Amino acid sequence: MECRNQVLRFVSSISFLLILTLVLPMIAAAAAGAARQAVALADEQYSRRCEPGMVDTLIAGLEEANRATPGECEILWRLSRAYWFKSTRVPENDKKTRLDLLNRGKAYAEEATASDPKSANAYYWLAASIAQAGQIRGILQSLASVKPTKAALDKGLEVDPRHASCHYLMAELYLQLPGAPLSIGDKKKAVEEASLAVKYDPGESCHHLVLGRALIATKQYDEARAALNRLIEMEPSKEDPEGFNKDQDAAREELKSIARK
Repeated sequence: MECRNQVLRFVSSISFLLILTLVLPMIAAAAAGAARQAVALADEQYSRRCEPGMVDTLIAGLEEANRATPGECEILWRLSRAYWFKSTRVPENDKKTRLDLLNRGKAYAEEATASDPKSANAYYWLAASIAQAGQIRGILQSLASVKPTKAALDKGLEVDPRHASCHYLMAELYLQLPGAPLSIGDKKKAVEEASLAVKYDPGESCHHLVLGRALIATKQYDEARAALNRLIEMEPSKEDPEGFNKDQDAAREELKSIARK
C-alpha cells in the first residue's frame, strides 16, 4: 500500500510539472501580449499628449500596465517620459510639483535601466529627468547634475550610437554649460552632437534649433541660417504643436540676432 501511495504521489508530481510546463508559457505569452498592447496604446496617447487631460490618461494607463506586468522596461521608460512631459505642463513657479513629477520619472527610468541595460531610451529619459530637475533647482544643482546626466547619455550612446535624442541632449549640455574648469561646455562638440541628432532624426524641430544655436556659438553664421531656415520650413508637428511653434519662434529670433553677421 505504501509503495502504491508513493507511486501515486510521484505520478501526481509529474502531472503537476506537466501542467506547469504547459500553463506557464501561456501565462507568460498573455502577459507579454498585454504589455505590447499597453505600449501601443501609450504611444498613440503620447502622440496626442497636448490634448487636455491626455497626459493624465496616459499615466493612469501605464501605471495600471506596470502593476499588471511589473518590471517591463518598455512600460517603465514610457512612464518616465510621461512624467517628464507632465512636469513641463506645470507652471514654472510651482517648483515642488515639477520636481516631484521628475523624481517619479527618474525612479521609473532607473528601474527601466535595471530591467534592460540595453535600452537607450531608458538611459535617455533618465538623463532628461536628471537634467530638467537640475535646471529647476538652480545653477549649482544644475552643475551638480551634469555628471550623472552625461553618464546616462554615454550609456545610451554606447548601447545605440544612432540614438538621436541622446545626441540632442548631449549637444544641449555642451552648448549651455560653461567650459573647463567649471564644467564640460564645448561649443565645437555641441555642433558635432547636434549634427548627429539632425542626421539620425531630422523630423524633430528641437534638433535643428540646437544645431542652429551651436553654429551661431561657433560663428558659423551661414550654416546657422541654413539650419534655422530648415526648421522654419518644416511641416507643423501634430504631436506637439506648442513645442514646435516655440521652436520656430526661437529660430526666427536667432535669425534676427545674426541678421548683420
